Amino acid sequence: MPDRDGRRRQEALKDSLPVAVGGGRGWRRILRRLVGAPDYEAYVEHCRKVGHPPRMTEREFVNEFFAAKGKGVRCC
Repeated sequence: MPDRDGRRRQEALKDSLPVAVGGGRGWRRILRRLVGAPDYEAYVEHCRKVGHPPRMTEREFVNEFFAAKGKGVRCC
């Protein structure tokens, strides 16, 4: 039988499992930021929030990202 702290850990894991499984997109974004990789999903979400369609395809976005890396270029 788990002790009091063991029960808390089990409950926390049980509650966090659906978030971790369903929140895979969040982990991908974190990993992309850590390694400095482009995040097209974030770009598309940004475009929706500001009210314009994405101006670049994913391939164009990635090419632009690496071409502009360190230059401070922004999409809008």
